[in-house]
Amino acid sequence: MKTSSLVAACILALAACGGEPEPTPTDPAEESVGEELPPGPSTQGATLSVDECEAQGGTIVGDIGDGAIHRPGYTCPSGRPPLGSVPLGIEGSVCCPQ
Repeated sequence: MKTSSLVAACILALAACGGEPEPTPTDPAEESVGEELPPGPSTQGATLSVDECEAQGGTIVGDIGDGAIHRPGYTCPSGRPPLGSVPLGIEGSVCCPQ
């Protein structure tokens, strides 16, 4: 009798954990986790090395993992748009004017 109660409890526990599938993300940054996102309008066209960025007086700002630096309309901490994208780090980076 104990074994059948244990089996029934395990089945109920597993059934309760099933739940509904996660909703499909609508944000392009969320859809491509682990994939490189195309640059947004603020960084489109210009791909700079770290040295090129620093030669233009810029500083490197890395993405914290939410894709914010790749979204259209992103502005640097200075309030200005990035000078270009920098292929650095796992999530990518941008070159921000100071």
